[in-house]
Amino acid sequence: MPARTRFRRTAIGFLGAVLLLALAGCGAQTKWEYAEVEGKVTLGGKELSGVIVVFYPDNEEAKQLPYATGTTDTSGKYTLTLQSGKPGALVGMNRVVVHWPLPERRDDQTRPPPPSAAIPVPYTVVSDTPLRFEVKAGGRQTIDLNLPK
Repeated sequence: MPARTRFRRTAIGFLGAVLLLALAGCGAQTKWEYAEVEGKVTLGGKELSGVIVVFYPDNEEAKQLPYATGTTDTSGKYTLTLQSGKPGALVGMNRVVVHWPLPERRDDQTRPPPPSAAIPVPYTVVSDTPLRFEVKAGGRQTIDLNLPK
């Protein structure tokens, strides 16, 4: 067999092996650990009903990790759920934001919250929020969010 044909076969075999290794690496997915989280949201000591709570994993990577959300009930209590519907939040440090839901365009009955329930802006912006909490592995944990006025 000519040297040129042998070189081609070797090169094609090598590139094929590299491609298979690369594809195998892409298929590997990080196993994340989750824990159930609940709590209460207050503003100036008063429960906030109907606000949205979001826990964003605090990471340095460009890839967005799964975040968790919850909406407070009439007594200000929330329970977090992942986008997949699974209860809980990603274990580790999280940045937490609290905000009122956006009004629906078709819903004429949606009223803005009263001025006394205005959430200070830094608590509504993920890059500015002072709320950082560690979600720990294990059982259900309570993380209360006490916002000053």
